[in-house]
Amino acid sequence: MRLVRRPFVSFTTTRYRLIRTQECVYAIPSSLDAEELLESGQLCAHPGVYSAATREDLERLLDELETRPPSPNIIGKCEGYDLHQYRDWFYAIPRDAGYIDLDRPEDRRRGGVIEGATRAEVERRIREFATTTPVEFAGWLPIYDVSGNCGKHPQFTHASKPPEGYRFTRSGEAKEEDKPDLPERPASRLARVGSLLWLAVRWLYTLMSGPRVGLIVRVKTLVAMMRMYRMLRRNGGGRWATLRFLQTRHFHSQLLMGRTRGLVFLPSMPYTYNQNPWVIEIEDPTTLFYPLIQNGNTANMPVRESPYFPIIKALLESEQCKGILTHMRSTAEMVPTLFGSEIIRAKVIHQPLGVKLPRRYQRHEPMPDSEPIDLLFINSWCQAPGNFYLRGGLDILEAFDILRVRYPQLRLTLRTNFPETMDARYHRIIESGWVRVIDRFLPTEEMADLHADSHIFLLPAARVHIVSLLQAMSYGLPVVASDGWGFDEYIEDGRNGLVVRGRYGKVSWADYETGFLRENYAPTATADPDIVEGLVIAISRLVEDRELRASLGREARSDVEKKYNLAQWNQGLRSALDKARGSDMFL
Repeated sequence: MRLVRRPFVSFTTTRYRLIRTQECVYAIPSSLDAEELLESGQLCAHPGVYSAATREDLERLLDELETRPPSPNIIGKCEGYDLHQYRDWFYAIPRDAGYIDLDRPEDRRRGGVIEGATRAEVERRIREFATTTPVEFAGWLPIYDVSGNCGKHPQFTHASKPPEGYRFTRSGEAKEEDKPDLPERPASRLARVGSLLWLAVRWLYTLMSGPRVGLIVRVKTLVAMMRMYRMLRRNGGGRWATLRFLQTRHFHSQLLMGRTRGLVFLPSMPYTYNQNPWVIEIEDPTTLFYPLIQNGNTANMPVRESPYFPIIKALLESEQCKGILTHMRSTAEMVPTLFGSEIIRAKVIHQPLGVKLPRRYQRHEPMPDSEPIDLLFINSWCQAPGNFYLRGGLDILEAFDILRVRYPQLRLTLRTNFPETMDARYHRIIESGWVRVIDRFLPTEEMADLHADSHIFLLPAARVHIVSLLQAMSYGLPVVASDGWGFDEYIEDGRNGLVVRGRYGKVSWADYETGFLRENYAPTATADPDIVEGLVIAISRLVEDRELRASLGREARSDVEKKYNLAQWNQGLRSALDKARGSDMFL
């Protein structure tokens, strides 16, 4: 069965876009991004959005609003902020913030707007903010939008709940015209030389184009880039490799950071000209080299021979790099070994990731044998079709084709898009029954229901996918995972999940001798008989033994409650930020 519910859209008014989802019709102001509201789960909570049970009721409401359009009402001042009441919500806008469109989350974040349900709540938050240290979260930069959009990845939602004493700021927003195209590496040496020569000619144009920032900011950014060039060259970076590396930092993104002062938090990739002190959070060592070296093709790579190796080493050893935070113990061990540097070792901090514990979860209560047992597979957050392979989608379909004959009560839900290259055989498996496909974006509430109503979570992936894993565990789901790199740090076979062997050493593995993560994603493009057999055995155990499902689910949820929670994660994050602020630069 194929389930596809797409939003109903009507342009009956120039001020609002109407969509139907969650059994309601919503009116979203045209200045807002409907997909972002859905993605963030703010559709129901945003003060600028109106809803009704039917389109007719909503259009009547909008007709009334058209006759009395709302406008911010200044109701007072508080410690450098103007207090506004707008659409039954309260906002505090810094007096030097300039124009802020309160209907746009990007404007509110950029302007440092504080908001709340009551005036008292907003005033309390103003006083709390006065005692916290701002840290710029750089995930909003345009360069991150074309790097897997990782700045908006759920892994970094912790930025909305920072550790005590800190607050994350976003001093700007990425505009479509500012987003870069990351060029492919030219195939031949001659083409590479030509590309870099063209790059040199473009510097003057690049300096004067792009974001609307002042000349002083442009000059400071250019000086920071040139200073970094000299530093990297002194530390072994080749001329052309250094220029290529600086190009991939994206000059226009760095211009947008030109007015930022103080500590910067970088998600996954060190996109910086070292103009600010910075802390980076990574999952594996490979992303430190992105996009010059990418995940999935590092199995036989002599990384220390890469022309970018001395560049990354110099960057991490520089005074401006204040900390390297990772939720993977394996990465914390590999990074210092990879670079052979005690300076870098002293900067590495390991802290397991944490997620929110939901109130509603799967309790695995007794039920008749004829009741459906629901298997759940979820593709990556960005829903890239190719990730269906990386997460073991083909192996799951092969296993389900066997299992549904044994267990008529078994159901499979796939929340994914499919690669165009997927063989017709797998489409036939899906079409033959008891497979539900959801290929649309799911708001937070619907995603929560999908987890809580399922019984078994399937993730036989090439490597760990930490947010998907911890979220499934938090809902009390027994996870059937692979032995790919990283799973063993969170899943203990037979206690809080089941592990299917066959990925480690073939698709992904930690090379502790060199300190690098080895990955070869090619085998996931075809079903692996060993993985399929392991899935059939593991799922069969869970289908036949409700007590085992309940026990594994209880232990998984308990682990999230006690070890993999936001409070524990924030201890490690605060340690990294405290360590960064402890330098002379902040005294």
